[in-house]
Amino acid sequence: MQNRQFILLTFIVLISCGGLVWVFNNYLEYENQEKNEKIIDLYLDELTGLVNKNRNLVLTASVLLAKDEAIKRCLKTNKRCNCFKYLTKSKQGLLDTLVFDDLKIHIHDRNLKSFYRLWSNNQDNDSLSSFRYSLNQVKNTQKSLSCIEIGRYSMLIRGITPVIEEGEYLGSIEAITNFDSVIKHFNKKGVKLFILMNKEYEYIVSKIKFKEEQKLKNYTLLNETNEDISFLKDMEFKKTSYQKVGYFYLINTPIYDLNHTIIGYYVLKVVL
Repeated sequence: MQNRQFILLTFIVLISCGGLVWVFNNYLEYENQEKNEKIIDLYLDELTGLVNKNRNLVLTASVLLAKDEAIKRCLKTNKRCNCFKYLTKSKQGLLDTLVFDDLKIHIHDRNLKSFYRLWSNNQDNDSLSSFRYSLNQVKNTQKSLSCIEIGRYSMLIRGITPVIEEGEYLGSIEAITNFDSVIKHFNKKGVKLFILMNKEYEYIVSKIKFKEEQKLKNYTLLNETNEDISFLKDMEFKKTSYQKVGYFYLINTPIYDLNHTIIGYYVLKVVL
């Protein structure tokens, strides 16, 4: 009888201990998950802040450029040959402020055609109205805006301001930057940031030839990299989420255009 009681008591103790271990492990797992989610939220907030900072910078640059009398004269006289001198001087002045790693300047005429791309020797005067919705909005509202939008030279951060003289709309001017400064910022923290554009918009980017390794199943990788990106090949993202892949986490959040359409994703590769 005593042996049976002892065995029963031992069994109950073991079950109780096992239950406690299970509860404790679940608690630790919950605590760890909660800590990781707080870190993920911080990274997402930081990313949003850096992108918004760049949007504000290019917006300010476009407002300043639109006030330049030389730019107005360039549009009014329709003389592209004068644009290079005026724009190069203006660009250098903005770069001297040390707030830009990269800056492109693009002038559009009143008919939403490309008037002058400072970075390109080939001035096509191509129509932009069918895919550059921001230019339509700037013309219609005659107000400045900033956005992320896909154009002939990739998905970029853009600030656009109407060029107006004595109430007459002459066109618009655009200050453009890429995501390099944001990528570098996270690199310093040991975090990799990948900029993915939805593959369906690749046809718009007609002035750039993407490398084969940049072409994923559902997206086009915009930043060039020498590291292994096989984990991105077949990925399909939805809204803001995260997932554990091996020893690291992938954190993804959408990139929206002016119409609040998802045109790509930011993907952070983080070791937690």
